[in-house]
Amino acid sequence: MKERIIILAVLFSSACIYAQTSPGPLRISLQEAQKIALENNPDLKIRELDIRIAEAQVAQSRLRRIPQIYGDFNMQRNLIIPVTPVPAYAFRPDAAQGELIPLRFTTKWTSNTGLNADVDIFNPQKRAELAEANIQAEIRKTERESEENDLSYNLSEAYAATVIALEQLKLSVADTLVNHNVLKMSEEQFAAGRLMQADLNQVKTDRNKALNNWGEAQKILQQTKAELMVLMGYEPSDGITIELTDDIESLYTFYQRDKTSEPQSITLKKLKQEEDLLRSQLNNTKAGFLPAISLKGYYGASYFDNNLEIFKGNNWYGNSFISLGLRMPITEGLERSKKLTEIRFQSEANRLAYLSQQNKNQLALLETQREIVFLETKYLRSKQNYALAADTYRIAQQQYDSGRLLIGDLSKSSYGYQLEKNNYLNVAYNYIIAKMKLDKALKN
Repeated sequence: MKERIIILAVLFSSACIYAQTSPGPLRISLQEAQKIALENNPDLKIRELDIRIAEAQVAQSRLRRIPQIYGDFNMQRNLIIPVTPVPAYAFRPDAAQGELIPLRFTTKWTSNTGLNADVDIFNPQKRAELAEANIQAEIRKTERESEENDLSYNLSEAYAATVIALEQLKLSVADTLVNHNVLKMSEEQFAAGRLMQADLNQVKTDRNKALNNWGEAQKILQQTKAELMVLMGYEPSDGITIELTDDIESLYTFYQRDKTSEPQSITLKKLKQEEDLLRSQLNNTKAGFLPAISLKGYYGASYFDNNLEIFKGNNWYGNSFISLGLRMPITEGLERSKKLTEIRFQSEANRLAYLSQQNKNQLALLETQREIVFLETKYLRSKQNYALAADTYRIAQQQYDSGRLLIGDLSKSSYGYQLEKNNYLNVAYNYIIAKMKLDKALKN
């Protein structure tokens, strides 16, 4: 009686996936689990940070296009004042032809301070840099979409596996209870001389197999639960009680819904963005043959004196200029020509990759759709067979309890029931996973 109470207690507690002390059970449907994963999964958060980094790079590229204004100050002590020879006739008209006079053109202390301004009037490279940064930011967003799609599929797969594992555990506990009762009755029959030793041994063997199946079901459930927790962003060892509100039938019904529209392929979307990036790089490289025009200005003062008296106004002299600069690339054109060839090859490779991915997506979609049609029929038949086997096993137990059925026939009925049960669970899992793969394939 004590053993039976323990088994019933386990059967009751198996409704919860994890049974440690916790603040309260986390009751989640498949959609709620996906929502938690999108909010907590660390891999997805990394993608979000990649987007933030790309957006910061866009802001930096945009700031590089505004006029650059900065102030500077320097103080210099000339340890040895350089000497410059100049023609002597500039100072003495009677100086001999070719005579030179050494002159010092600076003082022991010099300093410069002022404001500098640098404005790009025409700089195609900086303009292209901003365009490329914007495309890179869009690519990071697409990569996050791809990560979300993968996470949604992996989470759904783990959720479905946990549902199946939970169902398997419940059935294993029920089978263990039935085998316990059969063993108890068989021992009574053996003691009364109405059962042979070989038959009793078979009953004990069946009971041990049921216990092994129970232990294996517990292990599988713990593993699937841990995988589900990791995908939702929790530590697998967290003492969180999780209760799944979806079962096999609700998942089957959920994935029976019709698709109103097919979403855009994420992979093709990224390839298109990479083509836009290559086109921008091509235009940027072509623009590199053009000259860059810049306007620079300086407003400040210079200090000269043999003594360090920087606050002495007479030693400061104004210094200011505005310059217009033109930079014309010459030898850089050779390198840019090679770069243009490289980008054109990359663009062609990208175009072929786009066509290849289109074909792969279509093939995966057709394969998944055919698999779903096959598994749906198989699922309905397996469910019917499971119900028939369960009814046959129930009748066999009743006949055995009333003494109208031999233990060998009961074992055969039990084996048939176990076989149909496992087949039903496997087909149900495969069908639900196939529908999940279809969702993923439509977005891939």
